Amino acid sequence: MCCIWRYVFVVCSICLSGMVYSQKVEVMKHLPEQFDGYKVSEWLDYEGEALYDYINGGAELYLSYGLTGMTGCKYSGEGLPQITVEIYEMTSSANAFGVYTQSRDREEIEYGQGSQSFDDFVLFWKDRYYVIITSQKIMPESVKAIHHLASLVDRAIPKTGDKPAIVNVLPQKNLVPGGYLYFHHYIWINAYLFIADYNIINISSETDAVLAKYGDADARCYLLAVEYSDADTAKAACKQLKDKFAPESTDARSKLQLEDGTFFMTWTQEKLLYAIFNGNSSGQVEELYRLTVKN
Repeated sequence: MCCIWRYVFVVCSICLSGMVYSQKVEVMKHLPEQFDGYKVSEWLDYEGEALYDYINGGAELYLSYGLTGMTGCKYSGEGLPQITVEIYEMTSSANAFGVYTQSRDREEIEYGQGSQSFDDFVLFWKDRYYVIITSQKIMPESVKAIHHLASLVDRAIPKTGDKPAIVNVLPQKNLVPGGYLYFHHYIWINAYLFIADYNIINISSETDAVLAKYGDADARCYLLAVEYSDADTAKAACKQLKDKFAPESTDARSKLQLEDGTFFMTWTQEKLLYAIFNGNSSGQVEELYRLTVKN
């Protein structure tokens, strides 16, 4: 499987190299060569095969969001932990946002258009870029440095981008803060819970999908929304989900309790497919359904 992804990754990178997406952020003009005891020890600029080797096991994630290249640098200093700045360029702002949602577990707005910070790393998205700044270990100097660099990179990206519109279908009531992700590759449908080991609802690069957590940790359920090209395609995917995931479901019983005691429900609304998984009670599923249809 890894070899297949490697082949696809390299081919896609070559095909994209001549497109407008290949204009990466010119960080070398915006990041200092040295500051506060730190000095650039290595500049990073990767595409194609070299980029695949650099990110190693992370290829599937980035490829599924249309990665075109990465640029950045490493900083070192005597007695200081190494800091790495990585700026990943995706094919669109929606894809940059998607990669970000795979990594964050809470929402902050300190940097870019959404960020998350700890003492040893900062990550954020802005326009079609996903940024990670990491420190090998935590020291007061390194904490200050990674935030300083995050501010510089934020300013180096002049534009902002739009979130994918499908995010707007999520009801806000009981939504876990930072608890949703955007994607358009079926491998991420199992990000929060296992649903299927194959493309059960025909997700493709032409579909937008969002998967969200609702409720407290001890009573958690999940809402999936997928937008297709037309209503008929959405209905076909809904029928397939019912047939494969819950074959006991019928049109007259769109909500049902599964063998494990959880509740499941799926329906379509125009060209959108919705599904609620892991419902802890019939009432919880009914409320989320009403909020979603009303939203």
